[in-house]
Amino acid sequence: MNSLLVIDDEPVITDYITEVLEEEGYNVEAAYSGNEGLEKFRKVSPDVIILDFMLPDMNGIEVLKQLKQIDESIQVIMLTAFNSIPTAMEAVKLGAADYILKPFELEPFKITVAKTIEKANLTNELRFLRQESEKKLSGKEFIICPSIQMSKIYDLTFQVSQTNDTTVLILGESGVGKEHIAKIIHQSSERSSKPFVEMNCAAIPENLLESELFGHEPGAFTDARSKKLGLFEYADGGTIFLDEIGDMPLATQAKILKVLESKEFRRVGGLRDIKSDVRVIAATNKDLPTEIEKGKFREDLYYRLQVVPIEIPPLRERKEDILHLANFFLGLSCKAMRKRMELSGEAASTLLSYHWKGNVRELKNVIERAVIVAPNGQEIKSEHLAFKPMSVSELSEKAEDLLEEKPVKDEFSDKYGFIEKSKRISKGFKLREHLEQLESQFIMQALNETNGNQLKASKLLGIERHVLRYQMKKYGISDSGIIQK
Repeated sequence: MNSLLVIDDEPVITDYITEVLEEEGYNVEAAYSGNEGLEKFRKVSPDVIILDFMLPDMNGIEVLKQLKQIDESIQVIMLTAFNSIPTAMEAVKLGAADYILKPFELEPFKITVAKTIEKANLTNELRFLRQESEKKLSGKEFIICPSIQMSKIYDLTFQVSQTNDTTVLILGESGVGKEHIAKIIHQSSERSSKPFVEMNCAAIPENLLESELFGHEPGAFTDARSKKLGLFEYADGGTIFLDEIGDMPLATQAKILKVLESKEFRRVGGLRDIKSDVRVIAATNKDLPTEIEKGKFREDLYYRLQVVPIEIPPLRERKEDILHLANFFLGLSCKAMRKRMELSGEAASTLLSYHWKGNVRELKNVIERAVIVAPNGQEIKSEHLAFKPMSVSELSEKAEDLLEEKPVKDEFSDKYGFIEKSKRISKGFKLREHLEQLESQFIMQALNETNGNQLKASKLLGIERHVLRYQMKKYGISDSGIIQK
């Protein structure tokens, strides 16, 4: 049974979350302060933590930092009663798995918890597999991304690495990390002490491709004055990685198929077969079934290659990995350039908002350029990055300007007198207090209009009934729409 720890100083919220999650079959513990939460975390070792931002003894960000110091892989869902984008970005940067705004709707909340539990289970499995492969991967600069998508891919990667000959086909857009996965398979396998040889099939002219792969005999063609060993001979006992195999000519595809089926090949111009004990890992960014229909790729080779297919999603579909990778590349670049710097919150927001058409490769290049241009010892800011989408801080500034310049107008608010029609928001405006005041007044008005019928009031407010009940308990509002002192 999976276990969760809820850290929130409001008993109403904590009890409600505990009841909901226990009904889902989880084992739930509760804590009402940051220090109590840290103490219980050390005792019960939960799979997932649900952590509120506002706690009586310390804020949630500080608790998150301490949790990550104890266990870097712990999955934490942050809760907040108001939408604070900079705080959310800081939480994501520090490794929070997700972020939920209170009051939350029940079904989306359950889905978020279930996904995070799944991610925690995969992380635990990967931790075991990594321990098994630790000796073989020692000294190698590999990074394990935290997203659920990549956790599943690493799980499959480590499983296939335990086989010795299984052919693997890695699919995905350019720059997603296909070579990275291929190297992990090799380094985690029994072939790790033998060569890992890679070749970009799109980068070699067709007339030289066979010679590069299989070698040639003297006199096989013009300028072939001596014998040359091919990559299949160099990689004997190890792994050969054929990148961009979708661009390989049909004639060469036939010879690759023979190697896969018989473990034998001939050098160009040779007369005898040569044994080849090599695992083949292929990769492409092309849609091979479409290429087959066009007559550009052999169907029999396609089915022979995809014994174990691994498809890597683009970086834009796994936002959780962006800052994790950015900090990894930042560390590598700083080490190489003998600099010390970190990402600012503004730069982190910019990275998260970018589309990443070039995927991980583009991110690596952006970080490397930023380290070059940013002053040593200072934070990397958005201005140091190679692109300039509108950052969260810029959006916030624009929003502040609009609020300063224009009066707040709202028909519902005007009708009930909650906000003066011409009121302007000043620099000292306390958003959370005013939102809570508005929220409680709207709830009271809805209950008054529906004569205390919670179902009708929730529909009038556009929220679920359980959310209304939660808010009524929070503000101490009775069914008659009166705050109980």
